[in-house]
Amino acid sequence: MQLKYGKTNLTVNVPREKICGIYMPQFMPGVKSLREEIFASLKDPIGTQGLEKIIAPGKSIAIIVDDITRAIPTDKILNIFIPCLKRCGAELKDITVICATGAHRGLSEEEFNKLLGRYYGRIKAVNHDCDNDERLIPLGKSSFGNQIRINKRFYESDIKIIICDTEFHQFCGYGGGAKSILPGIADRRSIESCHSRLEAEGSEPGRIEGNTVREEIEEAGRMAGVDFILNAVLNHKKEIVKVFSGDISRAFIAGTKLCDRIYKVRIPDQVDSVIISAGGYPRDINLYQAQKAIESAVRVVKKGGKVVLIAECRDGHGSEIFHKWMTEEPDLDAVIKRIKKKFILGAHKAYLIARELKWADVYIYSKMPCSLIRSYHMHPIDNVREINAVISDSDRIIVLPEAPITLPVIGSE
Repeated sequence: MQLKYGKTNLTVNVPREKICGIYMPQFMPGVKSLREEIFASLKDPIGTQGLEKIIAPGKSIAIIVDDITRAIPTDKILNIFIPCLKRCGAELKDITVICATGAHRGLSEEEFNKLLGRYYGRIKAVNHDCDNDERLIPLGKSSFGNQIRINKRFYESDIKIIICDTEFHQFCGYGGGAKSILPGIADRRSIESCHSRLEAEGSEPGRIEGNTVREEIEEAGRMAGVDFILNAVLNHKKEIVKVFSGDISRAFIAGTKLCDRIYKVRIPDQVDSVIISAGGYPRDINLYQAQKAIESAVRVVKKGGKVVLIAECRDGHGSEIFHKWMTEEPDLDAVIKRIKKKFILGAHKAYLIARELKWADVYIYSKMPCSLIRSYHMHPIDNVREINAVISDSDRIIVLPEAPITLPVIGSE
């Protein structure tokens, strides 16, 4: 069995008689021509006017794009999309690309070079900084009492555009759409306030209605005054299968319906162990990102069961705050109690992992030092051959080769 690991594959051999299912997303082929797909989407936008009626010469244009932890091929999209803007009257000097870092690290010059391709140096490109007060502007208070501030350059631009993709998110329901605003280009306090409801009822993958985290995200998107969105849905090979353009909410909702068709999988019952891959680079770039795979596994493993994670984690843990919280506290209960006393962005990932580890034992094969993995209350695996020893007492095992983007649902309904 081949599982993705970084930019390569690993061969994992597990006794066939123990495996009761290998659950993959439904495969949909990537579009034959991304250019034609984008053109068709722009020609028939959902809920908005076409770009030709939105763009005007001399108007400033801000385009939000995802950071490098997302799989969307932004470089290829921009290569097609920017000429479309030019044909509508836009000038390169008036275009600014803003990387929606949220509270993650920004892109390096080398990464911006790759992202912008032939437009590198010809259009402005900046990282969002959630801690730079001078580059933030208040939008007002949300209905949840959150004083929201976002990137000033984006908000003050004449035309506001988002390029993103839609996939499941463990407590926001789905990524994509207005999530590029909150947390994408919001200030740290706004992000923390929104994310602090991650344990509220309804805050789960694949859910919008009744999910207060997602509801506030949608509200922030409306407050920001976004003019146009280009929202893609990818298959598990990271190929674009469909592009939805237009209104920030309606185009996003159209994407979520396709996402459900591709990535929801039905599993009859809970199992003893789950073997998961974080899906390779960039989804396994660090443990902070790879944690999403563990969340998928915990949905279907029995309490006290085992989760075996295959994730390269070339950048290590991915968050100093996460690392600090996981290593400072004596046990998992202390981590959980600490976040409930005071929510801190980054530390919330420690809470999520602690919650998962209270349910199941987690074993990791990665490039992280064994001592580091142990300090996180998890078990390191030095060699993939050790996996069989780990699962030797498990009778029923399932495999999730694309765990972060798969939403396993128990039952036949």
